[in-house]
Amino acid sequence: MSVIHEQSLASLVLELEWQSREARHQERYLARRVNVWRDIFPPRMQQSLLGKSPGDEFYLEYQPGEAIPAYDQKLIYRVPRTQFNRRVISARKIPLRQGRFYPRGMLGNIIGIHPQDARPGRVIDMDEQTMTVDLNHPLAGQELKLRATVLDMADKTSETGGRLASWMEELADTGPGMQARHGGRPTQFGSLNGLRRDDESDDALFYASPRIIGHVDSRAAAFLQEIYASVLKPGARVLDLMSNVHSHLPEDRGLDVTGLGLNREELEANPLLARRVIHDLNDNPELPFADKSFDNVVCSLSIEYLTDPRAVLAQCIRALRPGGTLLIGFSNRWFPDKAVWQWVDLHEFERLGLVLECFRELPALQDLHTVSIRNWWRPGNDPHINETDTSDPVYVVMGVAS
Repeated sequence: MSVIHEQSLASLVLELEWQSREARHQERYLARRVNVWRDIFPPRMQQSLLGKSPGDEFYLEYQPGEAIPAYDQKLIYRVPRTQFNRRVISARKIPLRQGRFYPRGMLGNIIGIHPQDARPGRVIDMDEQTMTVDLNHPLAGQELKLRATVLDMADKTSETGGRLASWMEELADTGPGMQARHGGRPTQFGSLNGLRRDDESDDALFYASPRIIGHVDSRAAAFLQEIYASVLKPGARVLDLMSNVHSHLPEDRGLDVTGLGLNREELEANPLLARRVIHDLNDNPELPFADKSFDNVVCSLSIEYLTDPRAVLAQCIRALRPGGTLLIGFSNRWFPDKAVWQWVDLHEFERLGLVLECFRELPALQDLHTVSIRNWWRPGNDPHINETDTSDPVYVVMGVAS
């Protein structure tokens, strides 16, 4: 069997695990076309790759400052709030909020930062006149555990130039860490109009016509199913919240699934559902179920449509049995007119943080955990393959009822 050497190309699954004060976090990323000789790797990773074959895996642990730049107090600045370069999205001005991340170019006249700098910086404190900005990496100061699995490999036939990749930057510089609080302080995601939408018409009218379609590509749907399968036990009673034609639940567990949604035809087309309930959560967030009715509550690809998500999640906890798990899965695709503005305005990893904040406000939820899965190949038969070859990202937040 061939093994990886310095002239090899490889595809790797990288899984980064870390712990914030609030939750455990797992970031899974497909490293495509890894050039063993040319690319840049975190410490000890290149040497660990040599001699490996498809299916092999290895583990590395990093102390703060070893794989990610160390936390540096010199990267904290206090600048006038008037220097915040407020941008406009869909005719809405982006609000300045404590704990939020923004592109560095929005954060004032800081030496070495140009207006086009899109790297994240965080507003960690504010008063009436000034804001304190932290330009450290979101994972600075964290202990990290990295698992790498070899998917496939090939020998290079030539070295004709091309892109050099720094694989820790690819994995960690595009969001991981942004879902955590700063110093344990709640992030102020809310804004005066944050739960409004472009289309405030009756949701029952919007969803009156069935949409018998998948809302993410088939690979992303399979990842959602995989994550749910890691939690759901055979025969469990499951509430599929805001359900439609696809539940993204494992089909081999004998689950007893109740689907709650807005379109009966979509629910009737879902073969996993044992019961179907029509209910508009934005009109009435109270769930029509008795206390402790379900072993698990799952909400897939819909949390962004709720205009009172905290009330709905509190109802989910009421309906969960002790030891049951609440799972919220989402991606970066939605019906834009019906998604709340607060959701649309956030970075994808901040959306994980927003759901975590909602979970933290429910003291009955424990053992909080987030998962992200990114950069997989899009299936070749997907209708959007000519627009992008990358699969839809998957994000899940979960917690256990006490």
